[in-house]
Amino acid sequence: MVETTAVVLGVLVSFTIAIGVRILANRILLPYTVLLVTVGFTLSVFPLQTYLGFSLDPLFTHDAILFIFLPAIVFLGAAEIDHKRFRQNLLITVITVLVGLPLAITAIGWLGAKLFGMPLLIMLLFGSMAYPIDPVAVLSLFEDAGVSPRLAVLVEGESLLDDGLSIVVFSALLALVRDATPAELTGTGLFSLNRFGGFVIDFLTVSLGGTLVGIGIGYATYRMQRATNDQANLFMISFIAVYGGFYVAEHVLHVSGILATVVTGLILGTFSKEYALTEENLEFLVGIWESIVFLLETMLFVAIGIEVSSRQVLSTLPIVLTTFVLLIGVRAGVIYGIMNLLNQVIEDPVPVSYQHVMIWGGMHGVIPIARALSLGPAIPFGGQLRTAVFGVVVASMIIQGLSITSVLESTGVT
Repeated sequence: MVETTAVVLGVLVSFTIAIGVRILANRILLPYTVLLVTVGFTLSVFPLQTYLGFSLDPLFTHDAILFIFLPAIVFLGAAEIDHKRFRQNLLITVITVLVGLPLAITAIGWLGAKLFGMPLLIMLLFGSMAYPIDPVAVLSLFEDAGVSPRLAVLVEGESLLDDGLSIVVFSALLALVRDATPAELTGTGLFSLNRFGGFVIDFLTVSLGGTLVGIGIGYATYRMQRATNDQANLFMISFIAVYGGFYVAEHVLHVSGILATVVTGLILGTFSKEYALTEENLEFLVGIWESIVFLLETMLFVAIGIEVSSRQVLSTLPIVLTTFVLLIGVRAGVIYGIMNLLNQVIEDPVPVSYQHVMIWGGMHGVIPIARALSLGPAIPFGGQLRTAVFGVVVASMIIQGLSITSVLESTGVT
């Protein structure tokens, strides 16, 4: 077991690295979290944890990411999104996710099976792990660069719904993989009526259940916030709503904790801002949650950079880069295809320049890492899947993250 002092030292080392990275990021106008991963990945070549006696291992586990890091990050994203523009673009976002997500996972599964000779079901599982986007690294850059608020809402709104629904698909596919026969792994007999019906029922139960839990917790929290003006109580109420709601949804009711947290954030971001909180209390809550999320993201992205073995990724670099190109190609096909169809019927079409940024700004980050870490030893090809996901995340953060400024300038959206 890792000693507590080693973990505390690991956190302090993370913050020390982050100070230098943040100064550099502000000077060269690159996303802070991208530079954190890049620096951490570079440092992973050296056995710093052994020499300095610190450890980030407890931060780099499925449970830590899912139950400590994600609730706060997802909640703040949902609460701070531009709710008026989110509602105006809701149809685009919903169709992009409900149509685009299954199309993307299917395309990744089929093409990946052909490219790498892996069983179809395994590659479908990989698609559900790796495809979800995490724009946290670029959203602050969008704001600094003066990017259109509509573009930021399209990217962030897709991410919020994508994360919530894709984890439901992943869980259902993971259950299929655990129970699948060798023939079913390759696709033979996989899509029987019973199998497909069970998959749909699981998907609807977990996603709708998470949504309903989020509505209930969001409304209850809103009512409690209206009943007090004490800032300490307001924070504790919101903290219980975020982490308690996630726990109840995920562990007690076995529905989507991420969807519950997203819906809670959307409700509080809409109604509490308008009807429950004074301007002073709103600034207090926003400030404290932004600080919490900043510290969590700092620890998490340093851990991702250092804990992902650079030697392992570099030794499989051709496969990692091929997989990365596959994900970008599939995302391009999905975004261009759906937007082209939607632009024929909506009043305010999505410009092609926005579509370019939606594709390149849709980086892969925290969610894929959490899912890869959840794969147990009994999952066929589990080791290969973890290596591929880790490699794709690092490649995405470095390649897309370091070039996003140039993409924004070349597309003329700034």
